[in-house]
Amino acid sequence: MPILCIIFGLLFSASAWAYPEFIGYKYASCLTCHYNGQGNGPLNDYGRALWASEIGGRLTAFGRSDEQLGEASGFLGSAQMPWWIRPGLKGRYMAVRPNPGAQGELRTILMQAEANVAVFFDRDQKKTFVGSYGYIPVPRRLKGNPGDTKTWISREHYFRWAATDSLWVYAGMMDKVYGIRIANHMAYSRMAVGLNQNDQAHGLALHYIKPTWEFTLHGFAGNLFQKAELRQAGASMLAEVEVAEAWRLGLTALSSSNKFVANQRIGLLSRSGLGHGSAILFEGGLLIDKPKSTEKTQGYYIFSEAMQRFTRGYHIFVSGQAYKDNMVAGRANNLVASFGLLAFPMQRVEFRIEFENFMKYSESSEVSKDTWQALAQIHVSL
Repeated sequence: MPILCIIFGLLFSASAWAYPEFIGYKYASCLTCHYNGQGNGPLNDYGRALWASEIGGRLTAFGRSDEQLGEASGFLGSAQMPWWIRPGLKGRYMAVRPNPGAQGELRTILMQAEANVAVFFDRDQKKTFVGSYGYIPVPRRLKGNPGDTKTWISREHYFRWAATDSLWVYAGMMDKVYGIRIANHMAYSRMAVGLNQNDQAHGLALHYIKPTWEFTLHGFAGNLFQKAELRQAGASMLAEVEVAEAWRLGLTALSSSNKFVANQRIGLLSRSGLGHGSAILFEGGLLIDKPKSTEKTQGYYIFSEAMQRFTRGYHIFVSGQAYKDNMVAGRANNLVASFGLLAFPMQRVEFRIEFENFMKYSESSEVSKDTWQALAQIHVSL
């Protein structure tokens, strides 16, 4: 029954996020395919066509050429949209089974259901508005008492201006610029840093891009929809340089604070392609938290992933993560190892099956018993 439920979730549920692994296809800059130069959010016309004609499988090609698939990749298929607008719809559904093979609750979660739009103020798309609005699930801990928890939010809304061929300016609400923007928002490189699924902020970002290097500076005032004392205001940066074909090294940093705590993060990252469609990602960093009422803590995080393409649209991957909230004796080191399948069987559809192993250990105690969970996700992006 659990297996049938997961299969049911895969078949009958409905997002295009950032996939830095696509450096393995020789696409090093996220601006190639996304309106947001850091990745995630809606795809531009080129990104849609690329997904259909190169990255996605041919499950529903029905004899059409790759060129024909690319031409039919728009929101209305091959029908032309007005030059000034590009709408989109996204959905993401997940099934989670703790302790597979033993008794455990199978959970199914509609993680995302949203509409997005890009509106152009000129035919060259130098001035663009991008926005998305949609559903977010109520956290499990609040299911019985949701209070004023919002389930419908604006996830992003910003203006993008191509000031020059190299300088792009973003103003509005968007994800904070930091590190490798992977799709897994539960990874330590996102969750522990404070860059979860709904941790966007209002601010101004300057993105300077050249063929072999990029630099982004982001100043933000926090999420203005939150109470003033909770808003994390500050600045962040990301710099990447190409040291060889399809290999980029980077430095990233973030500093922010609110009424209760000040946070500093700094990390090193690497993205490299290995053959057509395969890649290795690495990011590691230091976490410094300075609560106003207690002592400072210093922790660390590590994220790594290797992805191997074995046929068009299908990839296997392995990932390793580590995290410690405070580097003092007695505090647990958290380790996660995972492996799975990332597939794009056709344009607009992605599914992911992953098995995760969790372990904790500390210098002053025994290693905890391993725990496992199985996840199945499907994303649909129209």
